[in-house]
Amino acid sequence: MDRLYFKDKNDCSKEITSYSHTTWKGIRLYDGDSKTEYRSETAYLTPSRLYFSSNDRPAMNMVLDLKCVVLVEEEEGSILRSSKIILHLLPHISEQHSKPYTRSSASFIKLAFSNGGLSHFKICIQKSLLERAWEKHTESSSTSHSAPMAFRSGIVGIERRLQEKVENNSSSIQVAFQDMKNLIDMAKDMVQLASVMSSKIKDRHGDISDDETVKFKSYLLSLGIEDPVTRNACSSSNMFCQHLAKEITTFLLTPISDSGGFMSLSDAYCRVNRARGFELLSPEDFFQACNYMEQLNLPLTCRKFESGVLVLQLQSETNSQLEKDTETLLQARRKLTAFEVSQELGISIILAAECLYTMERKGVLCRDDTVRGLVFYHNEFSSRT
Repeated sequence: MDRLYFKDKNDCSKEITSYSHTTWKGIRLYDGDSKTEYRSETAYLTPSRLYFSSNDRPAMNMVLDLKCVVLVEEEEGSILRSSKIILHLLPHISEQHSKPYTRSSASFIKLAFSNGGLSHFKICIQKSLLERAWEKHTESSSTSHSAPMAFRSGIVGIERRLQEKVENNSSSIQVAFQDMKNLIDMAKDMVQLASVMSSKIKDRHGDISDDETVKFKSYLLSLGIEDPVTRNACSSSNMFCQHLAKEITTFLLTPISDSGGFMSLSDAYCRVNRARGFELLSPEDFFQACNYMEQLNLPLTCRKFESGVLVLQLQSETNSQLEKDTETLLQARRKLTAFEVSQELGISIILAAECLYTMERKGVLCRDDTVRGLVFYHNEFSSRT
């Protein structure tokens, strides 16, 4: 902002009037990245100068000589921030003018356009900078030589700063990718370790109980899938889905068995993607692979409830077993909620609710739906008939 200076409005009126078609209202000025008190300016662009007028300064305009501008950039906005024009300026030159700021550490100013017109302004000022009309009105040879020298000096400074920014960004990107590569390598090592340890446990030697073996093996397997199936490694889409179905079954068979024989498809999808690391699956590929399970006669199958909820369940698991477990729980508690069934049987709340709804449709349960929530009771009428 120390490159701008104040000038009497009467001295500016003739030049401004000649170029009244290049006017923009609602301009906010920034000194570098910092907001200033100049928040509602009207900008007038002429071939040699950029004027700023405001009702707060009835007698004075702020002026920026275009010969001080060495680069014009556009800063893209976001949801919370408007787009802006950045004007990179030449180094400060001492002049006998009254200025808005006597000294500023910033080498650029920003213009925010609250009433629109940013793109039009950018085109107009770039055209003026290319035409360089002020050089045609130079009063002396010394001035004509000093201006290009100062301009070149400013360009060199801007280029140096931009080059430093590019180098810093490149360095940061390289470090980030190196960290990512190290993380991938570590993940591969951990998965390989899990595979080796799992194999050794199968032929275990020593005083390890069966429960400890199963638990430790489940921890190792949860670290990830060692060699995930990829579409590029398969000759066709069908082949990819079949191999993927087998991979999903192998990985989820134990967790589903431990959770009562059922798992919602959304939970299964999250578990598999977490285990696959960087080889993530799309929901469509996962769903298609699950639909192949029954065709391939795998231990798991995909099932859809009447409400539309999708689950993976053991082929050997029947609905009657889950319902029997729920009925046994009901006899001990007299009333049940989906949350209680979920906690006691180790299944998701969605699956627990589906089981209760199914038993209700069969007449085994009846509901009490109040402001306190949905509670299920044993249907005493059906048991008496």
